[in-house]
Amino acid sequence: MLSVQGLQTEFLTPRGVIRAADGVDFDIQEGEVLGLVGESGCGKSVTALSIMYLIPTPPGRIASGAIWFRGINLLAGSENEATVHRGLGGKPKLVRNDSALRRHRARMAKVRGREVSMIFQEPMSSLNPVLPVGYQIAEVLIYQRRKMICDRLLARKAITDEDLELFKEAVTHPDAAQRERLLTDFCLQSALPVEKVAAIIDRSGLQMEERLARIRRLSERSRTRYAWFLRLARELDVLESEWMTREWRVLSGVASSEDDRRRLAAQAQFRSRQVLFKLVMSIPVLHRILMRPIEEEARRRVLEQLKNVRISEPHKVYNEYPHELSGGMQQRVMIAMALACDPALMIADEPTTSLDVTTQAQILTLVRDLRERIHSSILYITHDLAVIAELCDRVAVMYAGKIVEEAPVGDLFAHPLHPYTEGLLESIVSLDKEVPSDAPLPTIAGTVPDLLSPPSGCRFHPRCKYAFARCKTEEPRLLPQGDGRRVACFLYEEGGSRAAERSPGA
Repeated sequence: MLSVQGLQTEFLTPRGVIRAADGVDFDIQEGEVLGLVGESGCGKSVTALSIMYLIPTPPGRIASGAIWFRGINLLAGSENEATVHRGLGGKPKLVRNDSALRRHRARMAKVRGREVSMIFQEPMSSLNPVLPVGYQIAEVLIYQRRKMICDRLLARKAITDEDLELFKEAVTHPDAAQRERLLTDFCLQSALPVEKVAAIIDRSGLQMEERLARIRRLSERSRTRYAWFLRLARELDVLESEWMTREWRVLSGVASSEDDRRRLAAQAQFRSRQVLFKLVMSIPVLHRILMRPIEEEARRRVLEQLKNVRISEPHKVYNEYPHELSGGMQQRVMIAMALACDPALMIADEPTTSLDVTTQAQILTLVRDLRERIHSSILYITHDLAVIAELCDRVAVMYAGKIVEEAPVGDLFAHPLHPYTEGLLESIVSLDKEVPSDAPLPTIAGTVPDLLSPPSGCRFHPRCKYAFARCKTEEPRLLPQGDGRRVACFLYEEGGSRAAERSPGA
């Protein structure tokens, strides 16, 4: 599904160029969970942001590499967006090509959120503090899933007797809180706007039969009044998606002549339909009236998503602001936003770091359950190997901007190959081992190097207890070591001491 090849992401600072991701390579298969683990400052989050194309420019840029996702290279067409030139005094300066940058961001906007989504590390830095959380999730749906929303609205059937029975219960139930829940359920089930249904209920002097008749008329009117606009909005979404998809294929060098011809046709049709759409949307009254059913349908979808992430009162949380929610609830909202469009790949960047232990366990259980429900691939970034063991199928170990080891989770824990992986596993406190109470906790000596001037040769050699002369001068390559394993260490190259230990005849 995803193949990251030779990814290099760098940042221009007053001190020089920092290459935070330096030749990163890994693959993620359909339905697989890959864990990306390493100490802080190793480049894990930069790698994730590069996949999402969220690196701020300036000071950052993706210097080279390829990110293949479902047959297209997400970096195709971005080669000349930002280049490094020497300014006055020989200092490097990042020069942006705004035209190329806008075009590539427009293409990525149709992938980001729809096909690939991300759960960020800190919810309060990602959620807009002045908008209700439900509205923020609905925005994603309205932009990325407009065709799906229009299809559901156009396929809406006439209201049924079962729906009307639920409406009667919502009107007559003695408990106010329960009436509100029943009203929400009725509107979700019948696809009718909450405000108009509530107005019919609150209208004094109306008999039940009159209320039922008004509900039927509202349902019929909602099904037919906006059909032309829904068809126009759906057609725009279909044409734009086809245009962008075929443009990706052309830029990635995998397109046929038919792809190029249909791209140009879809682009021309989209622009002709867009003229009418923009004209209608430019009139505030029409914009408000015509977009209302789409917004209501998006709201219903958001309430379903909030239920899926185990928020008990979704209709209440929908209208709350981020600061009104606890940390765990904020993270659930972030997960609901990431899953709103049922993405094929979800990136989770340490989503439990800022939460207490109990809430961490709940979020991890939720992520595992959602993975089984939607069958999405997941790139899970963490520095906690216990989470890796519980959640992931494979793991990639990252150090100083490079992948140093990749293996199935069971094999990595049973037999770590790279000295850095070995040190990470040794630093885990085990309850099975008896150790003196005054014994110091095991650690890896030293710190992650400064990426402005990384060590020569193997970047781990200043901290490695197995380092020898070659490690200080040559950089090891990430090479296969058995079934499904790769490691970047001279100890495992031909003639290395550990390669001999692992050979069949040893």
